[in-house]
Amino acid sequence: MPPDAPMMARVEAIARAAPDRAAFIRADGPMGYGEVARLVRAYAAQILRAGIAPGDAVGITLADDWTHIVCSLALIRLGCRQVGLPRRDPVPLREDLVRRVGVVAIIADDAADALGGAALMRPDREAAAREAPDSLPPIGHGELVMATSGTTGRPKLMIAREPMLLDQAERIAGFGWVFVHRPSFDGNHSKRLTYRSLVTGGTEVIAGDLSARDLAALVARHGVTRVHLAPKDVAALPDALGSAPWPAGTSIVTTGTRVPQPVRRDVQGRLGSALHVLYGTTEAGIVSIAGPHDHEDHADSVGRILPGVDAQALDDAGRPLPEGEDGLLRFRTPALVAGYLDDAEADATYFRDGWFHPGDIGRRLSGDVLLVAGRVDDRMTLGVIKIFPAEIEAVAEGFLGVVECAAFPLASAALGDIPVLAVVAREGFDAAALLAHCRARLGMRAPRRIDIVAALPRNAQGKVLRRELARAAGAP
Repeated sequence: MPPDAPMMARVEAIARAAPDRAAFIRADGPMGYGEVARLVRAYAAQILRAGIAPGDAVGITLADDWTHIVCSLALIRLGCRQVGLPRRDPVPLREDLVRRVGVVAIIADDAADALGGAALMRPDREAAAREAPDSLPPIGHGELVMATSGTTGRPKLMIAREPMLLDQAERIAGFGWVFVHRPSFDGNHSKRLTYRSLVTGGTEVIAGDLSARDLAALVARHGVTRVHLAPKDVAALPDALGSAPWPAGTSIVTTGTRVPQPVRRDVQGRLGSALHVLYGTTEAGIVSIAGPHDHEDHADSVGRILPGVDAQALDDAGRPLPEGEDGLLRFRTPALVAGYLDDAEADATYFRDGWFHPGDIGRRLSGDVLLVAGRVDDRMTLGVIKIFPAEIEAVAEGFLGVVECAAFPLASAALGDIPVLAVVAREGFDAAALLAHCRARLGMRAPRRIDIVAALPRNAQGKVLRRELARAAGAP
């Protein structure tokens, strides 16, 4: 099948060739590719009967993950543009998305979810279970509206087309063809995991929020070879398992720039499991992957830049820097989106000359290794000294009694940014000893004080909210 074939054409080809191959494993048992393809066609027929046409923009507000999955795939098959409108988001935010995207209908169970003047389409699950429509429009190329945080609180929106949604599918499938992940399907990251699995003939185990022991039992029961976890769940997994074994041969995949080396060593050493850390952006897709050997060879890196991806560090004048020098990073990838939907100012800031500029500081090393120091917005300036939170965190992580930590600045009229370290601690932690440890390794870049906190504040993507830490510490 040609590489530009529609996603659902590829899935239906697998369904014809191997209809009984498990596409999903649910609580009630496996669901073969043939049955999944039939259900998708049944829901596509319902969507058409509701007056929604190929190419229309459609919202989805469904609490049930399974119905969300098949309706999303039906919209992809019809060549529609879709946007998730989860109920956890406030009504004004959802209404704003409906207007900005031009949503004509919302697939939901409750009439109260038909917002912004959009029509309501209720999925008929009983009808879908028995229908087998055979007269549908040709399979189209679907689109997904993805959002990322905006500086004004208004999300930046972008249109992800199928090449972007399916980017690196084969590479990720190589970490294990049977996978489980726990985030709700109404998140864009979760949808992309499912799409990538389906086009490569993989099997997804649908699981809810499980304890570490129950997750390990589920993995063993279904022969799972790949588990996707958030960084904080990866860090907690060895202790949460206790004496329970982690199934041999099951890789763990996580996403993020800050997965500390002590955590990587701990997970791989205690669980005997390969850990893959992916780094990328919503706008550009996956940029690099740190595999099992990279954690020792390049402790502070986010892995090796993938084939087909261009990555450069620039000086303040926008000129490419040689290997080993820190600068503003920019990326050019096969998965790069064209720009933001309705934000010309953000477009001009982040998309220039065919490159995406994420606002990260970092450098390239030989062997296509990428290091990311942190966000330029997070960089602290103490007098004339430039300090990144990651510098401090890398020294503190793994210190006796430190569960997790995050550095942040407190503003000083005389000195600029005074670095402070927030620590989630366990019994036996000695704050004075940690300060001395940091001073010995960082000198003037060391934190001036330690704040012990119950938990680090995070956003929906798991990123630490440093400004909230600063406010709690007494910043104006």
